[in-house]
Amino acid sequence: MRNSPRGFCAYGTAGGYQAAVDPNVFTVVDGKLYLNYNADVQKRWTKDVPGFISKADKNWPEIAGQTKVIE
Repeated sequence: MRNSPRGFCAYGTAGGYQAAVDPNVFTVVDGKLYLNYNADVQKRWTKDVPGFISKADKNWPEIAGQTKVIE
């Protein structure tokens, strides 16, 4: 099963939705763990990590309450 019950794709969160993660695909920034859906998504994520983190932080309060997770 791809979905981690305690983590969602950081790139997806920046895009406004919850997405499952591959626990083997991650980045650590300033001591924080950022998970990604897969290696292709991680390539997109690495093109603007600070920008995506900012968007994800802004989106998180609304996304945290969503029940649909993209698998």
